[in-house]
Amino acid sequence: MALGVEDEATSRETLRWPVLLRDSLPSVVEAIGTDQFAARLVDALHNVLQFDWWMVMIYRRQSNPEMLCENFSDSWRKRGLTTYVGVFYILDPFYIMSLTLDRPEVCRLDDIAPDGFLDSEYHRAHYASGKIGDEVGYLWPLESGVTLAISLERSEKGAAFSEAEVSDLEEVQPLLYALARKHWRTMKSTSAVAPELALGKLVQEAAANFGRDVLTPRECEVVKLVLRGFSTKSISQLLGISPGTVKVHRENIYGKLGISSQAELFNTFIASVSATTLASDEN
Repeated sequence: MALGVEDEATSRETLRWPVLLRDSLPSVVEAIGTDQFAARLVDALHNVLQFDWWMVMIYRRQSNPEMLCENFSDSWRKRGLTTYVGVFYILDPFYIMSLTLDRPEVCRLDDIAPDGFLDSEYHRAHYASGKIGDEVGYLWPLESGVTLAISLERSEKGAAFSEAEVSDLEEVQPLLYALARKHWRTMKSTSAVAPELALGKLVQEAAANFGRDVLTPRECEVVKLVLRGFSTKSISQLLGISPGTVKVHRENIYGKLGISSQAELFNTFIASVSATTLASDEN
């Protein structure tokens, strides 16, 4: 029986992802144990999925992210390799999720970000300024405290990632994850270079201790949630206090830190953590 126009379109759509396995994965398999593995994996995904920017990195629980490859422009390359890897990652929903992840996941930004994320200063500084409209990513635990993150981003001018596209990414995830784990074991067995942990520990300690010299423990909790993009309503629910009490805490926080807005809070936080990094470099 002949297929109708809609049936033919659906059939072509369902054939896209098998093409990934047939035409692209041999090149990925050949790159296992080499520095080309991450880039070839992204190229394979790009054959069947449209996205504008991408980056592949290693998240480690006690060090700064390690950027493996990306396709940023020159100005954004500098930003990605310094600002994000140096400080911004602390507030990234994908990084935060990686800290407690014990299984491979396909994550959409909208699904894992706090309810007030779009109004957060981190979103303005990282996503809005970069004209990033949507992001989906693989988070793959490689061993305890180590996660491979593959971030695929679309411009704000384009459509968001659809449920069908996310479902396709989930469908091929077991195979791709298995290849990534084999690659990691191969690279780890041949590498004699240990990751630099000292700087990452300093950055994370500085972020965790921000404001503790002048703020109460409860106020520090509120600061952390505000910076991550939680709304007043969500903060009240998470901490078991009223929205009015949250607002009072925020007023007290601003007064003690000598600031008057959420933007100033974000800038003060970034400056404080960055100062720790600079002090470490000077020593």
